[in-house]
Amino acid sequence: MTINRRSLFTIFAAIPVFSTLTLTSSFSGKKPKCVVKICHNKDCTKKGGGETLLNTFRDLIPGESNSVDPGITIERSGCLSQCGKGPNVVVIGDDNEEKLYFGVEDPTTASAVLDVATGEEYPINLLVAATYIVQAEHATSPSKKESTLTSAIETLSEGGDHALLNSFARAHALVLRSDARLDEAPPDVDGAVADAILACQISPTERRAWRVLASAHEAGGNLRDAMEAIQESARVDPSFSTKAKLERSRLAGLL
Repeated sequence: MTINRRSLFTIFAAIPVFSTLTLTSSFSGKKPKCVVKICHNKDCTKKGGGETLLNTFRDLIPGESNSVDPGITIERSGCLSQCGKGPNVVVIGDDNEEKLYFGVEDPTTASAVLDVATGEEYPINLLVAATYIVQAEHATSPSKKESTLTSAIETLSEGGDHALLNSFARAHALVLRSDARLDEAPPDVDGAVADAILACQISPTERRAWRVLASAHEAGGNLRDAMEAIQESARVDPSFSTKAKLERSRLAGLL
C-alpha cells in the first residue's frame, strides 16, 4: 500500500477549521502537546466517528520509547455542533486554543489533523497500519480479516522500531486478529491466544485485550486462565467488575 504524505495535506486543505473559545486545562504529569476530543453523538458516529474514529486516532500515535514522547490525549466528547459536517473533532493545542475540525472520517484525514495540530509528522507506517485496520473491520470473512490485520502487524514490525512495536495500533491489530482467528472454521485457538497475550503485553491497560485473551483461553479449554484474564480486565477497568464477576462464576461452573 502506498500513501503519499503530500496527498495528506491536499486532502486536509479541504477540512474547514473553526476556532472557538480558549480554555484553561490542567493535566497530570507532563502537559500534552494536544488533547483530541472525538464527537460520540449519533450523527457523527453514523458517519464513521465515535469509537471507530477514536481508535483510529489512537492507532496513529506511536508508542512510548526513548526517542518518542507522543504527548497526545484522546478523549470522547459529546456533540460538538455542526452535525451536518461531521464526523467532528476538537483539538486543544499546547497554547490551550480549541479548534474544531469537520469531516474527519478516515485515517488519512485524522493523520492530517494530528500533523497540523502538533507540527510533527508521525511515522507513515502508522497511517498504513490504521488504514489496514479500518479495512479489516469491513472484511467479509474471518480469513480476509486475518490476512488484512496480518498486513497491519507486519507493517508495524518492519525495522524493529520500538515506538511502532509498542504502539496501540499493533496491540489493536493483534486483538482484532485474535478475534478473527477464533471466528475461523476451525478456530485457530493457539494463534488467537498468542495474539492476545502479546496485545496484553503491549497494552496492559486495555480491557478488550484481556477480554479477548479470556475468550481464547476458554476456546482452548483453559478455564482457569480465562478466569484470570477476566479478573485482570476488571482490574484495569473497574466499571466492568460486576459483569466480570458473573463471567467468572459462569466459568467456575464449567470446571
